[in-house]
Amino acid sequence: MEERELQKLVAAIGSSDAEAVQRFFGEGCSLCQITEAADQVELDWPSWAKAAAVLQRWLETKQRTADAARKTGYLSCASEAFKNVPTNMRPDLAVAVARMLEQFGFDE
Repeated sequence: MEERELQKLVAAIGSSDAEAVQRFFGEGCSLCQITEAADQVELDWPSWAKAAAVLQRWLETKQRTADAARKTGYLSCASEAFKNVPTNMRPDLAVAVARMLEQFGFDE
């Protein structure tokens, strides 16, 4: 990730979450990837990135790994799971991901 992109990511979600998002994508991490993934689930990219950080830290805590495509798919499923909840009651994606991980885990 270019320094300018990293600074923008850190400013939006904080340094700890930004580091987790970089690990989420690995070597090819770019702000473009983050915004494209967020667009797919119709979210702003900082909300998506925070959710990605939650998932990445959970996997690391459990000493598990998955490729970026699999993790992105999990975030898409989490977003879809809460689409029927009224907007004013819907948790943000990071909370939804944490709830899903707690209830269902992450299948490899």
